[in-house]
Amino acid sequence: MATGVTLEIRDLRLYGATELRPLLGVECEIWRQRLNWEYKSSARLLLEYLDARSLPGFVALEQGEILGYVFCVYEAHKAVIGNVFAPPRVIGDWSVADTPPRHEVERLLLEQAVTLLTHSPGVDRVETQLLLHPAGEFGATLAEHGFQRSERLYLERILRRTPMHTSQTNCAAATPVRAQAIVGGCNLRLWRDGDMHGAAQLIVAAYPEHPDSRINDQYRSLPGAQRFLHNIVRFPGCGSFVPEASFLAVDAVSGALAGMVLSSQISSGCGHITQICVAPEYRRRGLADWLLEESIASLEARGMERLTLTVTASNADAIRLYQRKGFTELHRFDAAVWERPRL
Repeated sequence: MATGVTLEIRDLRLYGATELRPLLGVECEIWRQRLNWEYKSSARLLLEYLDARSLPGFVALEQGEILGYVFCVYEAHKAVIGNVFAPPRVIGDWSVADTPPRHEVERLLLEQAVTLLTHSPGVDRVETQLLLHPAGEFGATLAEHGFQRSERLYLERILRRTPMHTSQTNCAAATPVRAQAIVGGCNLRLWRDGDMHGAAQLIVAAYPEHPDSRINDQYRSLPGAQRFLHNIVRFPGCGSFVPEASFLAVDAVSGALAGMVLSSQISSGCGHITQICVAPEYRRRGLADWLLEESIASLEARGMERLTLTVTASNADAIRLYQRKGFTELHRFDAAVWERPRL
């Protein structure tokens, strides 16, 4: 470190919620300030895993004080680095140049996690999306270990707040009326509990050779896409799922699933598009535009004031769509992948 202090790196599973709660409290505030993201639900889930001593990772200590942590998740043949975090000296000060101690703590933790995972038998792939960190912050460390990086954009749009009447809050009447129209030969309808399998099939069909399928291999198979959707719909990693603002485009003749948009709420006034895709044979019909418009209208009707989403920087068509819809860049971060060399 710049201070000359030697850090001690220890196994995260030696520590419980009591020891990590103060650090996670600071992290929640950083998520709120930087990304308008309420991270408390995710933090509570992490604390449960910590108390169960079942979360792989590391902590960095200085004279017994925990300065930062990194955690990992194993998924069959691959592992995911979920997060690396050390607090800045001043809350809200996230400049790399202004906070070398934070950056050095995080770099050492990331180095430890990467070394563990890339040397773990049975792990052939390691993924990470460092959403909280500026793109390139750990570029040298990742490149040294053979990771391929892709920049991703965190975009934001300001919404017109049009609150619903009390009688509409929990009923279908809040659905935008344009959802009853037909666009590109398709009808639009709200998400249903039984849509998981069909939606997973759509993701697999929509993402072959797509930049996102290189970043996240869950897009490549039906079981992987089902896990991806389960995490969006059932767990708080991408906020609280909002079925009232999640739509499917369905072929008006065949009933085939043509496209979808899934939305969540990441804070009291901010929605988030967790997934939007269109099957290849239904593209260039205006469906993505329509799906996004309906989701925006529904979130506005629910009182949301902002809307965010992430997109890979190389996905030029999607970025043009989002820019037309009034989204602007708030932040850039890295997605990185390591794959074991084949002999």
